[in-house]
Amino acid sequence: MADKWVLNPDDYDDVEIDDDDNPELTDEAFATARPLREVLPELYARLVAGEEVALNLPAATIRAFAEEGEDWRERMAEALTEAARKKHAA
Repeated sequence: MADKWVLNPDDYDDVEIDDDDNPELTDEAFATARPLREVLPELYARLVAGEEVALNLPAATIRAFAEEGEDWRERMAEALTEAARKKHAA
């Protein structure tokens, strides 16, 4: 199922926009650009922070991750993230 909120650039005409308040970035500007995490670390932290949720999972599922080590929560989160990525790509 296609995501109704995903924009397709082919659906729009390519128009030239001149905006003195927002000029096109030059190669020199790109060369001096810094990552958001360096410029605004508090904002970056809020944007990438995970959201805590409670899930009722089968004990066997938790055991399967927990048996492989203390970092089972992180590995489970990575597995869920990858599953979501694959679902979105489908």
